[in-house]
Amino acid sequence: MKKLLFLSALLIFSCSSDDSNDNNNSNLTFFEKYDGVVWEEQTSFDYLSRLQINNGTTISVKFYFVEEGDVYCDSDTLLSSNLIVVTEDSFSFEEDEEGMDGQIVSYITTVTATNNGNDLIIEFSDDPEYPEYYSKTTLTDPCE
Repeated sequence: MKKLLFLSALLIFSCSSDDSNDNNNSNLTFFEKYDGVVWEEQTSFDYLSRLQINNGTTISVKFYFVEEGDVYCDSDTLLSSNLIVVTEDSFSFEEDEEGMDGQIVSYITTVTATNNGNDLIIEFSDDPEYPEYYSKTTLTDPCE
């Protein structure tokens, strides 16, 4: 009888432990949580823009852009050395770019998922008045 009570208690304990692990995803990074999600930019301008962030041995960002019949689909690697902050629902990275005068300019881009990942906001330190807004799609490839 003691064995049966012990097994019952163990079963209840293990089931309750599993439930708490399923509900606690706070150990995930943005890249793990939103791996493969495709977002489409919400804009009033006459173009189509989508992006997808893929997690793997390297983090890649796949872009799709269509304007006036010109189609652009490419992928780029996000270098871990450029990452500043990574949380469950956002990340920031620094990029250097050569300006028109030949000087190197650094800026920070912050990507934040909101509304359970249904929305994405991209903010640029060099252009803070104009964030980009994206919505989650059902696509598996942004270039579809």
